[in-house]
Amino acid sequence: MKLNRKKTLNQRQLIDAKLAPLLELRNITMPLDGWLKAIRGALGLTAFQLAKRMKLQTSDVLHLEEREVSKSVTLASLDRAAKALSCRLVWSIVPEKPYDSLSEIVEKRAMNLAIKLVKEVDKTMKLEAQGISSEASRKQAKELAMELTRNGDSRIWEPIEGESND
Repeated sequence: MKLNRKKTLNQRQLIDAKLAPLLELRNITMPLDGWLKAIRGALGLTAFQLAKRMKLQTSDVLHLEEREVSKSVTLASLDRAAKALSCRLVWSIVPEKPYDSLSEIVEKRAMNLAIKLVKEVDKTMKLEAQGISSEASRKQAKELAMELTRNGDSRIWEPIEGESND
């Protein structure tokens, strides 16, 4: 299915704007015992009291806390527990460092593909004694990356040999 490039770009810009205030949160680490247990403790609630507020058994709350730490908890369960604690579950996916936006991720992926494509062409041209300078090669890669980004070329998401999933 062909993606609408303009729609994708607009969506990326809107999401980038919404994510910007959340970027600082990526530096926060979950307490060792999980957020649920930490907040419950900070509020002074026992597991029994939280269970009562959630209309559950105490063991269910303890299992919920364990599942949060092991990352096997459902968002619905965390949301229900948050509400019982007079809190709100805030859930998001934010770009990993060093990226500060989805646009930066796309630009980096496009540049990686552009470098690969330019190197392949340059290798062939060198075999024919028509290689280009490294400066010209960098310029071509930059221009190609901009074109790949502008066109919404999905090849940027194909694996590139020797590259990590960033």
